[in-house]
Amino acid sequence: MVIAWIAGALLDWRELLLVASVCLALLILAALTMIGRLDLGSDLTVAPARVVVGERAAGSLTMRNLANRKSRAVRVELPVGRSSAVFQVPRLQAAGTMDELFVVPTARRAIIPVGPVTTVLGDPLGLVRRVHTWSDRYEIFVHPRTVVLETTAAGLVRDLEGQTTNHLTNSDIAFHTLRDYVPGDDRRHVHWKTSAKIGKLMVRQYVDTRRSHLCVLLSTAWEDYVNEDEFELAVSAAASICLQAMRDEQTLTVAFGGRQVVVRSPRALLDQFSGLELGEAAAGESSGGIDDCFAAARRFASEASVTAIAIGSIPTVAALKRASARVSVETRILAVSCEPGTKSSYRLIGSTGVIRLGALNELRRSLVSVVSQ
Repeated sequence: MVIAWIAGALLDWRELLLVASVCLALLILAALTMIGRLDLGSDLTVAPARVVVGERAAGSLTMRNLANRKSRAVRVELPVGRSSAVFQVPRLQAAGTMDELFVVPTARRAIIPVGPVTTVLGDPLGLVRRVHTWSDRYEIFVHPRTVVLETTAAGLVRDLEGQTTNHLTNSDIAFHTLRDYVPGDDRRHVHWKTSAKIGKLMVRQYVDTRRSHLCVLLSTAWEDYVNEDEFELAVSAAASICLQAMRDEQTLTVAFGGRQVVVRSPRALLDQFSGLELGEAAAGESSGGIDDCFAAARRFASEASVTAIAIGSIPTVAALKRASARVSVETRILAVSCEPGTKSSYRLIGSTGVIRLGALNELRRSLVSVVSQ
């Protein structure tokens, strides 16, 4: 409009002046459509808030006219994940309502944001636009698929009181022997009957034990996976092992790449699995691969009795053994190599057990093979 008006005035070109006049008229008419207010209310509900991959999740949107007169027709936009649902709300009578149902796609593990609801008021040509937000933002957690496993505490760590080690300590559960008292020993551990018989103080010596402590690692590096299907299978396998450990009331440490995950409850843990992305690494870490995973195990779970790591099909056994050298030699290593479609198997290479997993429903049988050895 401005260019046509200037050019028309300088060149004395009446057609350009007409174009500028029409543009100005359209702009004024579009601005007039913005006059007035919208007395609308909205109710957005999403249920359920947490689903497993493939389960149905739906929502409903109710728009209400709060005025004593007919409302204006508006367009409603509702962001759902990376897309947006658009609804046309007609003119509503006083206190009238309009209900819309929508389905949230849950074919992939993710955290799906829903909302906020916005109304868009504008002219047919789209010259001006007024947007108003009516609701809060909700989230739907799409959890990974998991399977129920056999109890791991009875198989991987058989002693309910913990695994005994070769380290001696002055205070524990497993009694070992008696020794002479030295200054600084706790007098509560003095064996008074033996001390009275031989005429000198004797104290109890114990064998150090370790409680059942499971550390679950998950590689998040691109270089450890052929495709995203392997990563999704690894996520499901790691989540299944974590949930079974929590059912068994084991001490559990979880790390994604080089980042430790706070374990508060099964639901909160699955929520964090939902938002995990391939290629995600902790701040300061190189990639989140197997080296970073075992480095995290050394930092956060140095006393773990079993360390399980879920990876893709690319890392070799030699790379696993080299990376696992970061943890204690007394820690049992279990690697779950995920390759969808392959035949599941288990083999023990030195002190490292390797499960080749082709499908999630075969994880339970594979862990039974681990326990039997």
